Amino acid sequence: MKSYNRFCLCSRRNEVHNSDDEFLFHEQQLTHNLINHNIQRLQVKGDGNCLFYALAEGLIYEMKMDPNRFHLQLEAFGLSSNFRLIEFANRLRQICVNEWKSNEQFYSQFVDTHKVSFHKEIKKFSKNGVSDSTLGDIVPLTISNIFNIKIIIFTSVSDLSQIEIKPANGNNLSLPQKTIFLAYNQYGLGHYDAAYPHT
Repeated sequence: MKSYNRFCLCSRRNEVHNSDDEFLFHEQQLTHNLINHNIQRLQVKGDGNCLFYALAEGLIYEMKMDPNRFHLQLEAFGLSSNFRLIEFANRLRQICVNEWKSNEQFYSQFVDTHKVSFHKEIKKFSKNGVSDSTLGDIVPLTISNIFNIKIIIFTSVSDLSQIEIKPANGNNLSLPQKTIFLAYNQYGLGHYDAAYPHT
């Protein structure tokens, strides 16, 4: 997913107004895409950890829905549905960092190593609140691979209403696969929220 970057040669007052309009446009488009797929959004804090909060919400929900298999699977990674959301999200960040270090050959292909150092990006991304890294775009794939889950991201882009991410490594194909949902507003640096099907 590319971040939406806007270049505007106008006064600060007009820029703020136009930014508000752009943000509102993306919010309306995202809401439209969610409604069309019967999905509801659960907003999370936007402090640089929103992707991990949103993923944590989805994983905790599935752990509660499947306390035997899926709960035990995630507990093997040191995750618990009893964690506070922030603790769970912090643990997910560290799990991603460990996965990138352990499987550099696979994940480094998603980074332009002529422009940035894969190891420096990992070090940067290991810090709480960091989201403006090329590795941010591969977090959903990383989580999908680690936990053998499908992730569906609903976006604020009219001609790309959803992105489906499946595990690339084919692990645990004999086990039923869980699906978690995210809502992504692409305006500015972007913001993720959790999402759930309407019941």
